[in-house]
Amino acid sequence: MSQSHLNFESFAQDAHTYVNELADDLGHPEEKSRVLKIWRAVMHTVRDRIHLGESFQIMDPLPMIFKGIYVENWKYREKPPLNYTTLEEMKTQVKDLQARYGEEDFPWSKSTEEIIAITLASLKRFLKGNQLEEVINQMPKEIKEFLPLKV
Repeated sequence: MSQSHLNFESFAQDAHTYVNELADDLGHPEEKSRVLKIWRAVMHTVRDRIHLGESFQIMDPLPMIFKGIYVENWKYREKPPLNYTTLEEMKTQVKDLQARYGEEDFPWSKSTEEIIAITLASLKRFLKGNQLEEVINQMPKEIKEFLPLKV
């Protein structure tokens, strides 16, 4: 019983550490709740565009609580459900999910492109080798050209 409690505390601490770092990276260390909504919107947008195997590679090393957020409302499909082909379409999807997840109009100090890039770059804390590049390589050309410069 006490071992489960210790693990839960460890899971919570890992999640707090990550969200604090990402909040700092995004320039809003006081807005952890909004940062979680951003992470959720960006990662669900990516998750629903890439192949299942790549999603498992992203999810595997994440802090336990973020694994749960990543898989929230995820449905098995042979083919990814999203098929955006431009950065503008990706940004629209992220913004739509932000609104759906309860993000009000907030004056982020960074553009949506920067927020996407910073959020994806934050995965380098967990992903090994070229795993992030493998995910980016599944993106349409316009997005691949944008992200490597930022990630």
